Amino acid sequence: MFEITGDHIALLNDEDLRTLVGLLCESEVRGRGFSSSSVTWGGNQSAADGGLDVRVSLPANIVIEGFVPRPSTGFQVKTSDMPRAEILAEMRPKGVIRQAIQELADQAGAYVIVSSAGSTSDTALRSRLAAMAEAVQDLANRSAITLGFYDRTRLASWVRDHAGLIPWVRQRVGKAIQGWRSYGPWAYEPDGVKGVYLLDDTIRVQIPGQEAEGGMDALQGINRIRLPLREPGGIVRLVGLSGTGKTRLAQALFDDRIGEHTLDSSLAIYTNIADNPDPQPTGLASDLLAARTRAVLVIDNCPPELHRRLSELCRSADTTVSVITIEYDIREDQPEGTDVFELQPSSTELIEKLVEHRFPTLSRIDAHTIADFSGGNARIAIALAATVERNGTIAGLNDEELFERLFQQRHEPSESLLWAAQACSLVYSFHGEDVSEQAELSVLGATVGKDASEMFRSVAELIRRDLVQQRGVWRAVLPPAIANRLAAIALQNIPLETIQRNLVNGASARLLKSFSRRLGYLHASNEATSIVDRKSTRLNSSHLG
Repeated sequence: MFEITGDHIALLNDEDLRTLVGLLCESEVRGRGFSSSSVTWGGNQSAADGGLDVRVSLPANIVIEGFVPRPSTGFQVKTSDMPRAEILAEMRPKGVIRQAIQELADQAGAYVIVSSAGSTSDTALRSRLAAMAEAVQDLANRSAITLGFYDRTRLASWVRDHAGLIPWVRQRVGKAIQGWRSYGPWAYEPDGVKGVYLLDDTIRVQIPGQEAEGGMDALQGINRIRLPLREPGGIVRLVGLSGTGKTRLAQALFDDRIGEHTLDSSLAIYTNIADNPDPQPTGLASDLLAARTRAVLVIDNCPPELHRRLSELCRSADTTVSVITIEYDIREDQPEGTDVFELQPSSTELIEKLVEHRFPTLSRIDAHTIADFSGGNARIAIALAATVERNGTIAGLNDEELFERLFQQRHEPSESLLWAAQACSLVYSFHGEDVSEQAELSVLGATVGKDASEMFRSVAELIRRDLVQQRGVWRAVLPPAIANRLAAIALQNIPLETIQRNLVNGASARLLKSFSRRLGYLHASNEATSIVDRKSTRLNSSHLG
């Protein structure tokens, strides 16, 4: 499944083919420690380009080889087959050598024609190279220029050296690999990869167990996280509450505008486990290792067991793969051979800048109100800001009114949906697909007088509103600030005996544990304290008996 062939290359259009060659060149120069700014390409494919679609301009004294054979290399990219006559017409329009080719010869550079249409045999390749040599025959310094011709098969080989670009090519030609993506706006940044990663000086990244030594701001954290991932076998676990920006930070690891020692974006292969990737991460990692292919796997919403398996697999001898896994759950255990980093909520000032950037029509007062209400959670802030109509305002709304607006998100008020959300929030997570009588949806629904099918429909709507997240069969009301608020209200609205009957006395061990975990976040709730005290009293009585 995770493969690239000349047949895929042949399906690319003019613009995508040129973009691919540009991305490959950028990766080549980054891999040698140079800025990708030394690669120039872009503009309309049909515009006059002087005979070069992509150009690499590195210092003349550096040594480079391979698919970019000289420090100064120009690429002419074509979707046509480019036989001898077309080569001569391309290199010598109206019988005169192109100025760009003369300049490459003067710089002892290289000129390469890339053709996605042909799959040339050795004989045909020699014929095309002979035509290129014929085109420069009258140059006084013709021996100074290196000539090359890459057909679709050779271009596919080049892409395999930069495995992160395979999903990009496959997606462009309508043969996407399910659940897998190349480097891009993984965190749904509206400006794409050009979007600016906002920074401030507050402590945002902690290493669990080393809190006493102090944390790092986001920039320091990015630089630190990059270190193990730069080497094959590096394993990183990025954890933190939902909405703190973990996926966006992972994306920033490959952004050469930020910090030092940027990771090569052409090596990045991303998936979100919620997208049911095929192949599965362990299968892809095994294939990459067997092919000796360098890659950095980015696995979002990765459960601990999958992380453990990937870690064992990719820390093997002669590994070629690094892994960063992302998870909203925060656990005290540190996986073996893993650098664990915990991302803290953003500062109010940073969230305010984010809201102003994403929603430029909002007033500064509204942006500040939203940032203050969000508690450092970007997901809450963005969802709330999206409810403000153009020229509208939320100034003057209290916390309860802001919460109602966040929950409704421009929909009509629904008491039924609110009841379902309250029931689901009582537990840290729940099974969201089983609708049988003994299923967790049935147990939760019973606390608010709903059956499993009604709960299933309500959960689906909450997912669409980004208030419930899913991972496989599991669901959770998130972000935690929303879940805790809903749970506290639920404990006020639902009779204690109903809670006891369904979530304490009659619950499975898993659901009881999940309920207990939620109670641990509700320190300010008198009802939560009462349930804990009653349970403790019962346990003490049984021990005394």
